[in-house]
Amino acid sequence: MSSRNASISPTRLTLIALSALLLVASPARADEAGTSTMPSFLVSGFGTIGMARSSEHQADYTNSPSTKPNGTGATHTWSPDLDTRLGLQIAATITPGLSAVFQVLSQQQYDNSYRPSVEWANIKYAITPDFSVRLGRIALPTFLVGDYRNVGYAMPWVRPPVELYSRMIPMTANDGIDASYRTYIGEATNTLQLSYGSDVLRSPGLASPSRVQNIAGLFNTFSSGPATFRMSYQRGRITVPDSNAFFDLYRQFGPAGTAIADKYSFDHQRISFLSLGASYDPGDWFLMSEWGSGKFSSVIGNQTAWYASGGYRLGTWTPYLTYSTSKKSSPVNDPGLNPAQLPAYAAGSAGALNGVLNRLLRPTTASTVSLGTRWDVRSDVALKLQLDHTRPTNGSSAGLTNIAAGYQPGASFNVLSLTVDFVF
Repeated sequence: MSSRNASISPTRLTLIALSALLLVASPARADEAGTSTMPSFLVSGFGTIGMARSSEHQADYTNSPSTKPNGTGATHTWSPDLDTRLGLQIAATITPGLSAVFQVLSQQQYDNSYRPSVEWANIKYAITPDFSVRLGRIALPTFLVGDYRNVGYAMPWVRPPVELYSRMIPMTANDGIDASYRTYIGEATNTLQLSYGSDVLRSPGLASPSRVQNIAGLFNTFSSGPATFRMSYQRGRITVPDSNAFFDLYRQFGPAGTAIADKYSFDHQRISFLSLGASYDPGDWFLMSEWGSGKFSSVIGNQTAWYASGGYRLGTWTPYLTYSTSKKSSPVNDPGLNPAQLPAYAAGSAGALNGVLNRLLRPTTASTVSLGTRWDVRSDVALKLQLDHTRPTNGSSAGLTNIAAGYQPGASFNVLSLTVDFVF
């Protein structure tokens, strides 16, 4: 999940345009048939109150290590910060072809605050009933539950599998434009979507935001009865300004150091992500699975992840089981500079740089088995209980943060989560 600066200019422009449209549309007006029309508004909301506890006390478990400063484990025995959130959405229909949506979300931010941020803010124009364009901050339909990943009530789990949803690609929306075209094949529906934009991510410990620019995306969703299939592909370029100081130290060692910096730095480096997903939900039960592959021309390297999940509905109860796993397919260490080929005064510095580099290259991959149940207390409230057993792969840290000196890499741990999800 991404932490954004609400003052990003494309969003401000969208809000200004939306306000202008509402002012123009506010008086009643007559359409071609002579009927008076007025803009309509729908206000809705959603939220989750959650608590989580990890059996690993030498590090923090969080569902989004790139955007959240702490979680359960070393910092808090029980933490509400993983899943607790509150969202408010306003949808406006201005004319039969023109609409807008504005969503504000409050959840734990990179600075440990719950300051509300703008998650969606876009204007949509339907050129035809099946062809539309949007401008502003738009949700990215990267995954099967990408459009509603923050709405816990809409999902069977406490949270989407973190190996794929949170640790592979933290972007959930971008500022830009998209176009969507829907076609019909018998009773089946196919929706093709193209998008282009940028995103700004704030991470704990970094003074400057990271920027992902020139994000071009292709998404295709095919639905037939209870079956849904989705494919997505995105590519762009990432820049992390706070990393420049570290890699500039390598550049001081001449061509050998420059080659290492160019290979692993985050300076306008290309990234791409491909995902495939399928779900089948006839009503009494559900099965779903997704796979993703990310290629990052930086110290992050290339990673893949997938999960499979299924559940059975027994009245108001839905027990479910999920298996998810991830792995890193690029090198997890690098010899770096050769201290033996350097003067004595520089050898120590080179060795220290190599140590930091290899800590950055260390994988965060893991496999997790999740067993849980959902109880629909009423039509707008659901209680969930989930137990995750995570086993780090290849001695990784499994995405844990705030690691203490006593942490043992590769040690398995459990996370118990309880949530109350609601909509209004």
